[in-house]
Amino acid sequence: MRAMPAMTVLAPGDAAECESMIRWATNYVGPVYLRLTRDPSPALVDTSYEFVPGKTYRLCEGSDVLLISTGPQTGRCTQAAELLEERGISAGVLHVPSIKPINKTEIVLACDSVPLVVTVEEHTVLGGLGGLVAEILSEHSPKKVIRFGIEDRWGESAPNDYLLDEFGLSAAKLSERIEKQVQRINR
Repeated sequence: MRAMPAMTVLAPGDAAECESMIRWATNYVGPVYLRLTRDPSPALVDTSYEFVPGKTYRLCEGSDVLLISTGPQTGRCTQAAELLEERGISAGVLHVPSIKPINKTEIVLACDSVPLVVTVEEHTVLGGLGGLVAEILSEHSPKKVIRFGIEDRWGESAPNDYLLDEFGLSAAKLSERIEKQVQRINR
């Protein structure tokens, strides 16, 4: 959807953000693609939240790795950051609710202080958030970017918790995968 001209692509992280996006979209003139999931998500924002297209939100500070995520996967990234902290790895989390448009400057500034950027999404790694971040950083601040998501394969239908483990996107699996990447960088 990101490749379609004039398309707005949104992925709310929780119910309050979704409500705010829907209110915004009803007043917007143009096409809007709103990515929704079937399972509830933990709260990321409060009910006073107002959606701003392109804005990003730093949810956790970290110096070893920055996890950039969208939609409900952001909640899992904050959980993974807590697990990583227990292992001595400082992980920041940046929530990106608007895939298109995006504030490139916010992405570049968020990534400046870390040696490794990991994008995480419940989406194919082709054409989504990971590709977007890699495109921005390759033009403005070249940096190592690892993309976690669904590899180039057909999706499956099953309970969400099973699928998250299957694709390595649960908080526990993410923390393990990220720890390995941080160790590779620090060698």
